Amino acid sequence: MSGLVKRKFFSRFTTNLNSEVDGAYTVPLGATIVWIECISGGGGGGGGAGGSTRPGAGGGGGCLSYGVFNASDLSATLDIRVGGGGAGGTAAGTGGGGNKSYVKLNGANAAGTDNDKQIVTAYGPGGGKGGTTIAAGGGGGGGTGGTGADGTNRPGGSGGTPTIEGSTQGDSLGGRGGKGGDGAANSSSAGNPGANAEYGGGGGGGSTNSVNSLDAGAGGSSIFSAGGGGGGSENSGNSGAGGAWGSYTVGGGGAGSSSTDGTAGTSREFGCGDGGGGGFGTNSDGGDGGIPGGGGGGSGYNGAGGDGGRGEIRIWAW
Repeated sequence: MSGLVKRKFFSRFTTNLNSEVDGAYTVPLGATIVWIECISGGGGGGGGAGGSTRPGAGGGGGCLSYGVFNASDLSATLDIRVGGGGAGGTAAGTGGGGNKSYVKLNGANAAGTDNDKQIVTAYGPGGGKGGTTIAAGGGGGGGTGGTGADGTNRPGGSGGTPTIEGSTQGDSLGGRGGKGGDGAANSSSAGNPGANAEYGGGGGGGSTNSVNSLDAGAGGSSIFSAGGGGGGSENSGNSGAGGAWGSYTVGGGGAGSSSTDGTAGTSREFGCGDGGGGGFGTNSDGGDGGIPGGGGGGSGYNGAGGDGGRGEIRIWAW
């Protein structure tokens, strides 16, 4: 038996330069298998309106997508794009959507085909809607096949594709992102939580405009991807907690505040980040999404939404 041990290689890409190609990866000499993991940036939370008690909703969580390849089938180098997180909304503005992360062939593969093809892509989520005269909807989580939609005036954004057998989007399996939670229908109802997902990101929580101590929606969670941000609340009821990575139950991420700003979601060097908690009350901000991919929490009355966590790309070769 040979005493030689096959080397293993690991590379992490975290820098977003907002360019088409941020960097390059060279397949190590002697490697036979390449495992690629892409995580998109998280969606920003919505900003609260000034002059009225109208908080913002949570941004959707970033998506995780992966692929495993024979090293000899790829191009010698691969182009890398790391998606940045969406900025939190201000002055009732909708949060920015998270940007996609991808790895693509640098030219053709070893067989001389699929020139410049993206071989692994994680699409970004939608941003949380800013506060309006109606409670705001959360951003949809990013998907493996398409981008999540921004929240709107009350309805939450749809999760990113693929849609499985045409089913209504809510809690999701496969690569589809979770739907964003609807904002409260009126002053007598609570904000709705974001939906949970498997490989797609969790949906952002909807906000509440309640004066009857009713709560904003929590962010949706994801088994493999990032959690969505929690919805914001005004001066009555609780704001929503962010969604969590490694869970199929809403909440569990950054805490919704009982007095002021929401807390940031947990960041990790493995897996994905949690969503930030929603802000509560006057001039309160949503918590930032955890890195990588966590959705930012929605703001309270007249505050700023939390920023979505940046994306990340990890590559193993052996």
